[in-house]
Amino acid sequence: MVAPTTKKAAVVLFLVAVVVVALAMLANTSKDEAQQQPDPFRFRFYGNVSIEGAPAPAQTHLLVKIGDNICGGTDITVPGWYDLNVFAHPDTDEYVSFWIQTPSMECAVPVDQKRTLPMSRECLLDITVATDDSNDTVLQTGISDDLHAASPAATHSANTSVNNTADPAQGYDPMLWDVVINEVMWDGKEYIELYSTLDRTICIGNWTITRGVGAVNDTIDITIEPGAIIASHGYYLIAEMDATTCEPDQISNMVLKKSGEVLQLFGGVPTISERVDIVNRDGNWFAGKDDAVGQSMERISPVDGTNPDNWHTSQGYECGRIGTPGVANSIPDKTPPNITLVNDFIDVNDDIVFSFNEPIDIPTFFISVVGPYHSMILRYTITCGGSGLSASFDPDNPLQVGTYSVRVKCRDPSDNLAEQDFVLTVVDSGEPGPSPTPTATPTPTPPPSSAPKIVINELMPNPIGADRGNETMELYNCGDEPVDIGGWVLKNEDGDTYNIPAGTTIEPHGYYLTTKIQLDNDGGQVLLYHNGEEVDSSIEYTHSTEGISWQRRIDGCDTDSDGDWIERDSTFGLSG
Repeated sequence: MVAPTTKKAAVVLFLVAVVVVALAMLANTSKDEAQQQPDPFRFRFYGNVSIEGAPAPAQTHLLVKIGDNICGGTDITVPGWYDLNVFAHPDTDEYVSFWIQTPSMECAVPVDQKRTLPMSRECLLDITVATDDSNDTVLQTGISDDLHAASPAATHSANTSVNNTADPAQGYDPMLWDVVINEVMWDGKEYIELYSTLDRTICIGNWTITRGVGAVNDTIDITIEPGAIIASHGYYLIAEMDATTCEPDQISNMVLKKSGEVLQLFGGVPTISERVDIVNRDGNWFAGKDDAVGQSMERISPVDGTNPDNWHTSQGYECGRIGTPGVANSIPDKTPPNITLVNDFIDVNDDIVFSFNEPIDIPTFFISVVGPYHSMILRYTITCGGSGLSASFDPDNPLQVGTYSVRVKCRDPSDNLAEQDFVLTVVDSGEPGPSPTPTATPTPTPPPSSAPKIVINELMPNPIGADRGNETMELYNCGDEPVDIGGWVLKNEDGDTYNIPAGTTIEPHGYYLTTKIQLDNDGGQVLLYHNGEEVDSSIEYTHSTEGISWQRRIDGCDTDSDGDWIERDSTFGLSG
């Protein structure tokens, strides 16, 4: 029989053992839970590391610093691969810098490109160091001891080449507006032009352009080719196939919304890279035109791209487009066109005629005429001169004698709006109107000449199939009367001539086509003569594209500038 005291002692010991086991289990559980909780101050970088294109050897030291403080380091055990932990406060916004030293190096070399702490806490970062182990001038002596003092560490994801080299094209960490989206052709065949504001050449390989609403998760539309560089104050042109007649730096199948969207330029993958530029706002494009050929929108200065006043519609003509791809932007035109009422006093059967000091955008022309007793003229015909320098208002019925209020609106190709009001006096043909009272205002622009205006309007130097007999040239009558061009002469740059047959007539705003003049594929020009005097000449084209014609971008538009011409699908005998 067990004594009561012995029995009590056994129960106590059993209870103590249970408590000890429970405490041990609780401690282990807490330890496991603690181990499962991520360290909020630890970040992992990992990836390939190479020197001069070869895998970094084993025993290469890799050190990480934030500012002047060492925050991680490791020794490479597998050639060409590293895996290290960086210990830092998660709110740190300073850059992480990397230093590397092989066994044969006397001291560590800093990698020029830097990275911020990754939001995902891990970053796959391939480091490529371009240096020479034998270089006695390597930077930063005295760092070697720090390498050994740093605790080895740990991991993360973003494919980026990091370089330390004397070549300024490599290893650049971009700042805001160092490179900007300088020009956007968003209509037709599209292109985007980048411009560098820096005084050095840099590498922009693997940079990205997103489109959307301006969020960090917008769609990546373009990734710049690895190894791409942009020169100091130079351009990098990204274009669709055949978007320009000049060769772009990169061909990309971009799709931009004609209704407008936000473009962003990042120095890598958006979620882990700095945003270098942002363009437009959520809504319509700030500038440019959606028409038959498209006009690009150009940046005025390399600052805030979200300011609509910092953009304008291009007035340049380069590489077959109304824009300036790959070259300096055109100078913005902020002056609206000047409208002149040619005659303040007209007869009841006369047209109301206007002239402009610069070509206007004809589709934007608007006129309203209110006569005596506030009656508005509702039946009329408006005719604009092919050059865009004149327009006439022809009522269907004779005008009443009296005073009329005339309002005219129009825009120039730069989208500058002009709006002017005029007072017009209509008199009977038997009653000459009073002479206008002299004023101190400048002499108005004279009315357009009544002489027939025939222009060379379109050329097809390189038709599809056989050239001979299919090379077509078009003349256009800019006037309101038929013109007899019989006996007029066409001549090419080689001196070959063609005499237009007698009795040939071009109707008002009509066309004359001929295949009787030779057009060279690799460059040439056509001239038109009447009575031995030159009437007009075409663009001196320097190349041709099969099946594509050279033509005036607006029929009859003739400002004696190569900008009047564009290369596009043929419109022979039709309004362009």
